[in-house]
Amino acid sequence: MCNIWKNPSTKTLPPEEYAKLPKSLRTINITGGEPFLRNDLLEVVRVIHSVVPTARLVFSTNGFMTETVVSKMEQIKAIHPRVGVGVSIDGLEPTHDYIRGVPGIFARAIATVKGLKEAGIEDLRIAMTLSEGNSHEVKQVFELSRTLGVEFTMTLVHDSDLYFKKSNNISLELLESVSKELPDVLQCQLRSTHVKDWFRAFHTQGIFDASHRQLYTSSCEAGQRYFFMSPDGDVYPCNVLNLKIGNISSVRTWDELYTKDAEERARQIVRKCKKDCWMVCNARSLMIANPMRTTAWVVKSKIAAHLKADTAHLRQG
Repeated sequence: MCNIWKNPSTKTLPPEEYAKLPKSLRTINITGGEPFLRNDLLEVVRVIHSVVPTARLVFSTNGFMTETVVSKMEQIKAIHPRVGVGVSIDGLEPTHDYIRGVPGIFARAIATVKGLKEAGIEDLRIAMTLSEGNSHEVKQVFELSRTLGVEFTMTLVHDSDLYFKKSNNISLELLESVSKELPDVLQCQLRSTHVKDWFRAFHTQGIFDASHRQLYTSSCEAGQRYFFMSPDGDVYPCNVLNLKIGNISSVRTWDELYTKDAEERARQIVRKCKKDCWMVCNARSLMIANPMRTTAWVVKSKIAAHLKADTAHLRQG
């Protein structure tokens, strides 16, 4: 569902360059492509740990290389204990294998989830990307996460020439499908006993409810509370807005890259941005930036969810 693999990076940032990351980072998502293909991944983690030893590192993987992923995560956890993993599952077995284009990859991904659990990785989730080919199975994948005893996150495909290398991902048919399928998942998240699920429900609401998104996205925090860095070190406010701030390898420190002028320029462009984005990174930052408003929504919605009786067929967790 994306064309990243058709556009491999011509340059890969060496591990020592990650020492220039800002010390204020609290969560770092190491993604790809497939990050576990990097032979120097452990060294990258060591350098990041030296800069932000208490940050949460989250690795995104397709789960194909079960033995490699499990082995490296055991070594990574020994270096940096605060780690999490998201294994991509985009549907039940036939759908997932079709979308990924690799027969048997579903079985490997499930084996990876189980292997990571056995290895003691507690911050573990299934991560689903909703698209036209799989949105009808979101409830089944949500239920699968409950069966496996792991967390569940999802996001809607987005258009991005910068990161996804593809446009025209979102159609009216897709939006209609998620509007039909997601309310049951939303109600189950709100009825859950896990606090994380309540706030993930806030994100779920925004995936299919444009009015909910618009209440928050007008104050997008891209480039302020989070940023995107490409494999070659180019830094952008986010992975959708094609505004290059600079390259981390061309400076000695983060402050040289993200100057006050660069920050103000990014802030002005983000304010004018009309892209209708709603992904985990920007939704999380908006929740953090609006704690009272978000909590009020969660409390009100959770009360309403417990007054309903139409989602008993989904496991609440």
